[in-house]
Amino acid sequence: MTRFLSTAVAAALALTGTTAQAASPSAQATGTARIYKPLTIQKTQDLDFGTIVLAGASFTGEIVRVNTSGPVTCGSGGGNLTCGGAPTPAKFHLVGSNNAAVTVTSPSFNLTGPSTLVVTPTSTTQTVNLGAAGLTTGIDVLLGGSITLASTTPDGVYTGTWTVTADYQ
Repeated sequence: MTRFLSTAVAAALALTGTTAQAASPSAQATGTARIYKPLTIQKTQDLDFGTIVLAGASFTGEIVRVNTSGPVTCGSGGGNLTCGGAPTPAKFHLVGSNNAAVTVTSPSFNLTGPSTLVVTPTSTTQTVNLGAAGLTTGIDVLLGGSITLASTTPDGVYTGTWTVTADYQ
């Protein structure tokens, strides 16, 4: 009978016993949020190619380039163009969160007048840092461009609108 009770107790324990559970694996991630003040961009100076005189009798592919610093490049130097006036790069003022990285996008655009001239920017995309005073004083971004001329380019005044955008990275 002792044997019967011990077998019955063992069977009862087996039916009610706990089964071993495997440990569930776990991992942790860190959450991050970047909070920025509104970013503003304002044009403070227009791109101006100055006055260009077509001096050569017959030519094509002469490029006038307004750089962001330094003098204007006026053609290949073969005497086909004479540049004057006061050429200037465009200047855009950015204000936003301190030390934030900003991408400035400046696509090509057209100058229209008696004909159409395509303006190719000296930089179509650049990344700038607003610096420690980004929210108070901001920074200036200079953008230049180039146009290609031929002896057959009609004379007259050419104008166009350049849409430049700025976005936080």
